[in-house]
Amino acid sequence: MTLKQLIRLLWKNKLWIFLTPIFVAVGVFFLTQDLPRVYESSTLVFTNPTSDRGATDGGVVRMDFYTSNNLFDNLTLIVKSRKTIKESSLKLLAKHLALPEQVDEVLCIEAYQDLKSHIPPQVWEKLAVINDEEKTYQNILENLEENDDSPIEYLIREHEYYSVNKIIERLSVSRKFSSDMMEIKYNTNDAGICYYTLKIVAESFMSGYSNMKELENTNTIAYFQNQLNIAQNKLRNAEENLKGFMTDNRILNYYEQGKYLDIAKLEHDQDEERSKRLLSGTGFNLEQIEEMFENFDQRQVIIKNISALQDQIVTRNLKIQGLSVLTSQSQQIENIQKEIEGLEEEIKELSDQLFKNNNSIQGVQRETILDQWLTLKISYQEQKQALDVMKTRKSYLLEKIDEFAPLGAELKKLEREVSVNEEQYLSILHGLNMAYLQKYDLEMSATQKLIDAPYYPKTPQASKRMFMVIGGMIGTGGLVLTVVLLTFFLDSSIKSSKRATELTNLQVAGGWIMEKNIPKNVYLDKLRNNQIKQFYNNLSKHFPSSKQKILLFYSHQNGEGKTFLLQFLANELLQQNRSVLYCGNKEDTEKMSCETLVMETDSISNPEKETQFWENQLTNLPHEFILIELPNTNEKPLNYPLINQANALVMVTDASRKWKSSDNYFNDTLKEMIKIPHLIWLNKMNGDELEDINGEIPRKRSPIRAKLKRFLT
Repeated sequence: MTLKQLIRLLWKNKLWIFLTPIFVAVGVFFLTQDLPRVYESSTLVFTNPTSDRGATDGGVVRMDFYTSNNLFDNLTLIVKSRKTIKESSLKLLAKHLALPEQVDEVLCIEAYQDLKSHIPPQVWEKLAVINDEEKTYQNILENLEENDDSPIEYLIREHEYYSVNKIIERLSVSRKFSSDMMEIKYNTNDAGICYYTLKIVAESFMSGYSNMKELENTNTIAYFQNQLNIAQNKLRNAEENLKGFMTDNRILNYYEQGKYLDIAKLEHDQDEERSKRLLSGTGFNLEQIEEMFENFDQRQVIIKNISALQDQIVTRNLKIQGLSVLTSQSQQIENIQKEIEGLEEEIKELSDQLFKNNNSIQGVQRETILDQWLTLKISYQEQKQALDVMKTRKSYLLEKIDEFAPLGAELKKLEREVSVNEEQYLSILHGLNMAYLQKYDLEMSATQKLIDAPYYPKTPQASKRMFMVIGGMIGTGGLVLTVVLLTFFLDSSIKSSKRATELTNLQVAGGWIMEKNIPKNVYLDKLRNNQIKQFYNNLSKHFPSSKQKILLFYSHQNGEGKTFLLQFLANELLQQNRSVLYCGNKEDTEKMSCETLVMETDSISNPEKETQFWENQLTNLPHEFILIELPNTNEKPLNYPLINQANALVMVTDASRKWKSSDNYFNDTLKEMIKIPHLIWLNKMNGDELEDINGEIPRKRSPIRAKLKRFLT
């Protein structure tokens, strides 16, 4: 939408846009003449959100933005809860019933009389205790519990001053900036009721919140005490299980005892290894000495052999002595002497062997070796017996280790169970202590305090009547303007030449104004002349060079103005001294000022016969322009061969109607079938849209409009 279109649209709907808000403002002004006066009172409460500490986290709550907002939301909901408001409403009612007489500072005379009209006198006397609000309040509660249809129930449901819903609507609760202060406001049309309602609401809130915190704290203490007993029993059972396990398995210190067994086994393995090496060495030495003992029998044999040889030598010496006294025995003595030498050699060899047997290879005496053997034999037996003892001790140690090793996992499990139960017990005990501290803190000081007590509103608030009038006028004006703009944007009619081209893809040859809506200041004759000349000029661009020009005109629907527009076209051509022939039905020909030809082709259903009929009728006609008005497309199908013999095809359509999908489908099909120029002539156009294609509408204008026109152009 251009600025020019916007200004035209606003000017066209100026009466709706300007007069409607004025009428609404006047109506609001008169309707708000009897608005009741409104009194408002407020109070400021210090909420102290940090006092709302938990009993299990050391009494400290991390106060960030979200935590603070959450706490204030909770307080707001408590203030506006039905329980708080209902209690306040009943206490306010008790205060009014307990009055000995009506007091303006408490409630006005109209409110007092209204209250009496809702409560029967006998019920009033039963409930009211003069100057005793608390007793009256208790009577009201009892009456509500006993009677389902009590008038009190109606008051707290529907009454202007005692209804819970209406009190909630008039009650405002807000946080004062980002502080710990909470502001509570209440407004109504009675100053006394406003003051006492707010005062009672604030008292009920603070009392109810304190009771809730105390009850919450009492429940917390009871919970922790119960959990403490459970945790204590579990801890005792776990300790008894650990004690019984250590007693049954004779465990003083599992880790030290295990360490001792490990060290004892390691030392025993080292001692056993040393004993095995020592026993191996002693056994080897003993074997070496015992090998020496094997030569003792050989020594006796050698000694006997030496003695025998010595006896033989003695015998032979005696024999030599006997032969020496004889003569001629030298040869025999010499032989015996040789035998003695041989025996001495044998004795010498045996003596060497005997020496070797008497001494070891190392040169040790046999007596010394015997002593060593005896010592080694005793040591070997002792070491062997010690190794047997070590094996027995090793078996004992291994048996103890096998018996002691699995106890570790079970002991660890029992110790862990004791540790967990102990931590749980200490944690619950800490929570219980904190709960008691919070209880004492709540008993010593209140968490909410009144900083500014409710004040009695002596003057009513300023009237909002003018705001309502101005707001109604501005709101209505905006609504009307929105409706006007939506009507423009949601309008699906053809309306303008630009939109006609977008919808039909046809060139617009001209437009015609909707004459029944023409203002009186428009020069109609001049406007008609401009419109028909523009159409003729745009159409003449498509005229052929031949002398005769056949122009076809059609419409999709009835009443789109073909005959009406053709009258002006025929008059224009006659004024130009052109010969014109109009072809149409009998009714339309009677309206024409030019020559006419009645074409009765409705009865011809065959397109070929229809074409032949037209050719016979129009052949050798002397007219320069032949204007043919075709039947509407919804009455009779078009004859495409006949159409293509013409010079131009013009679709006359109503600009104020909607362009349908069926129109678009027919138009696309027609464009595919024809070869001649296809144009559109818009009829019944709005004056503003006509100016876009036909120029300024000739009319008598005011000086202001003339200046505005020059500015826009």
